[in-house]
Amino acid sequence: MTAPRYDDPDWCEREYNPRVTVPDMAAVFGRWLETAAATRARLPHHTGIAYGTDPRETLDMFPAGRPRGAVVFIHGGYWRASSKDEVSWAAAALVPAGFTTVVLNYPLCPQTTVAGIAESCRKAIAFAWTTLLGEAERKCLIVSGHSAGGYLTAAMLATDWATRGLPAAPFAGGVSISGVFDLRPLLRTSMNELIRLTPEQASGWSLHEAPSPRHGAPLELLVGGDEPAEFHRQSALMEAAWPHLARATIAVPGRHHFDVVEQIGQHGTPVFDAVMRLAR
Repeated sequence: MTAPRYDDPDWCEREYNPRVTVPDMAAVFGRWLETAAATRARLPHHTGIAYGTDPRETLDMFPAGRPRGAVVFIHGGYWRASSKDEVSWAAAALVPAGFTTVVLNYPLCPQTTVAGIAESCRKAIAFAWTTLLGEAERKCLIVSGHSAGGYLTAAMLATDWATRGLPAAPFAGGVSISGVFDLRPLLRTSMNELIRLTPEQASGWSLHEAPSPRHGAPLELLVGGDEPAEFHRQSALMEAAWPHLARATIAVPGRHHFDVVEQIGQHGTPVFDAVMRLAR
């Protein structure tokens, strides 16, 4: 596995900007919006529940009739784009399987920072735990996310929840889909025009060099088989960094950065099955 070429902006852009490598993005996003709207029309849900004071600190909750757990889903967008409204389809297969699904919104860069977004997600989870979720849902709480949300998933597993009034290990596990954990290559990409990472932040907020969580839950790592090599390397970094928690990366054949995450809303797919493996 070759080392990242941090000094080559063109290389960083090719490896980390999926808009360069995925030709049918408009069709994918159109499908996301249609499927999200159809999911909201089909499943009972509560929309726009505020968990903080920022206008974007809201969440949607899709309750399961007889819950055996809950899944918190964190959208991607490189911390500077997208919203919960585009990914309601995450609940499509989880709710029928008995998992109440909580889909998070959060403030975006450059209004805030990557660390600020992680803090918003912590607030959302603490709010959901204490206010929205019942005993059965808290017994098997799983956190999942895509791309930037994959990073945030790992950040939630690394949080000291005991200082926030929750059990030290509130999660049954996490599912990171196409996560980016080493932030340093992003410094030379066009995405950083809005993320605005400094070299110090990119190093200090990278999770592959952070201490492994003491009260750990398993971390499932998945990536599209057709994604650039760097997305595969990113998950491999977490395997090495958290050897007692991170499970071997699953490369989902024939999937790119934007359609691999759709599988969380599709029963019997590798991503959906990764969530089910964490159920206890």
